[in-house]
Amino acid sequence: MVPGSRPHAGCCQGPTPQFPPGAALCPGTAPPRKEGCINCLLCARHCAKRLVHVMSSGPHNNPGREKEPSSALAMEPRGILKAFPKRKKMRTDSDRSGLLQISKKEEIGEGGEWLSPLQVHVLHAGIGRARAEIFERQILQHGGRICSPQAPGITHIVVDEAVDYERALRLLKVSQLPLGVQMVKSAWLSQCLQEQKLVGTAGFNIFIPDRYLDKAAIRVASSQTGPSGTSAQAGLPAAARSVPPQEPHSRLSTQPQPNSYEEYSDEEEVQVTPADLEALITGRYPSTSEGDAEPTLAPTISDKWVCAQPSSQKMTNHNPHITEKLEVLGKAYAVQGDRWRSLSYSKAISALKSFHKPVTSYQEACGIPGIGKSMAEKIMEIVESGHLRKLDHISDSVPVLELFSNIWGVGSKTAQMWYQQGFRTLEDIQNRATLTTQQAIGLKHYEDFLKRIPREEAAEIEQTVREAARTLSPGLLSVACGSYRRGKVTCGDVDVLVTHPDGRSHQGILSQLLDTLRQQGFLTDDLVSQDDNGQQQKYLGVCQLPGTGQPHRRLDIIVVPYSEFACALLYFTGSAHFNRSMRALAKTKGMSLSEHALSTAIVRNSRGIKVGLGRTLPTPTEKDVFRLLGLPYREPCERDW
Repeated sequence: MVPGSRPHAGCCQGPTPQFPPGAALCPGTAPPRKEGCINCLLCARHCAKRLVHVMSSGPHNNPGREKEPSSALAMEPRGILKAFPKRKKMRTDSDRSGLLQISKKEEIGEGGEWLSPLQVHVLHAGIGRARAEIFERQILQHGGRICSPQAPGITHIVVDEAVDYERALRLLKVSQLPLGVQMVKSAWLSQCLQEQKLVGTAGFNIFIPDRYLDKAAIRVASSQTGPSGTSAQAGLPAAARSVPPQEPHSRLSTQPQPNSYEEYSDEEEVQVTPADLEALITGRYPSTSEGDAEPTLAPTISDKWVCAQPSSQKMTNHNPHITEKLEVLGKAYAVQGDRWRSLSYSKAISALKSFHKPVTSYQEACGIPGIGKSMAEKIMEIVESGHLRKLDHISDSVPVLELFSNIWGVGSKTAQMWYQQGFRTLEDIQNRATLTTQQAIGLKHYEDFLKRIPREEAAEIEQTVREAARTLSPGLLSVACGSYRRGKVTCGDVDVLVTHPDGRSHQGILSQLLDTLRQQGFLTDDLVSQDDNGQQQKYLGVCQLPGTGQPHRRLDIIVVPYSEFACALLYFTGSAHFNRSMRALAKTKGMSLSEHALSTAIVRNSRGIKVGLGRTLPTPTEKDVFRLLGLPYREPCERDW
């Protein structure tokens, strides 16, 4: 029982919660069941006020009580904060300084120096300033040291339970942590203080992937590791050494965080983390060093990018049992028009396919770029049960929406509108729906458009366009791009790029070329007759090779000036993932890459939007684009990411 308080008749008789001595709670003078009971909820507000007052200013209103040394027991105030709304309290400079002043006697204390092996940094964000300062006082009292996050010899960084490693690094304003530093939940420190000893960190660790650790420190530590496997941490007590997490993270609390976290939020929003970039542009997870393998140096920036690596290095998918189920769910979101969730699933699937081993734990999933906590929970559900319950709740509308979305010219909004109008089959669409010209053509050739085009047939289509172009001007160049140029066995459609080396003869050639192909009976339908894109012109249509039973195929013809030919060829060759990687890399270099040109000295505003066009760089060939971006040249077959 806390001195100066007692339970009342008729109130709960549960165990007394532990508060630091000096907090004279519940003097017991009020009527029963309203004040005076340690565990009564109606009493909690009075207790909380008394506790805060005592902790910040020392014992008050209790003149007969001597000042006691601070206890090692740390307060966990969340239950009280949850029961009663937190009110922001203005604190004067004198109050703040009074809270931080610690006498030498109090710093050393009488409880021993069992925290002396520790050098700790407490991250105030989320924990709250007052609670963090209590932690710091207790650490100092029991022999530990408080230090900066990158101080030599630091052993632990204590963070709030709701802060993950990426957010913590941003708040700490560091890009990596030294070897041996453990990032632990504040509950670990509370447990240590309650038990008056160092406890193991298993279950309290915040998972930190190796790519966030100091590579130089890893090499030093490896060289200092003896034959028996001991390391520099051997001098620490067993409980304080690095212990890998053995339990999955518990669900994070949704309780509002203390106000001290707000001072970090604005700055955090405008920063771009390496994980965000990797989730967008990389095709594989950076492998961690295992066993006795010697860690490698941190890769240069270009080594991280998909566009710097041949697609032949794509790793085997070690998680097909996970990606298959996520693909079903991602596609369901796509046909329902939920673009952002669909993109999130696409990024997670790409990251999982490139992960170097089967995912076995929640921490491991959270450590993969592009995968957040919610996605990691779904991954672990599949790993542990072999099933994803969300798949059982996919709407009956999804197969129908997918059927409608496969009609060329139909997007998710149109598909949903048709579903709401009661349409369920292609016959319903044909007989009852109002179709645009393009949608009618897409419905007419529905089955043909879904069939993949064999490489041999794509080559014939390219040759047909090339011969027709040469009849108009012998110097015209015609090149099939897309998956055909990347060497794929089949492709979805055929994109043919047309230009002329003299930089003039391509002008006005598109309409003449289309007329020639129509006269041959090669073009059967026009989807988009002519799409002006700067100096480029693009035609989208339907073609059919001569012969009985030949399927109708999608054909795009793009006429470009020769000065833009290299960038256009790069763009229309793809893959889309490879292109995103090159554009993102160009952006980091203050450049801009498009199907038109590679430009430098680009000026962007705070949102990343171009406000200055910069200067166009000469790129006669694709190799020039790679060279100017500082990349090794990749053949088209090496870009199939």
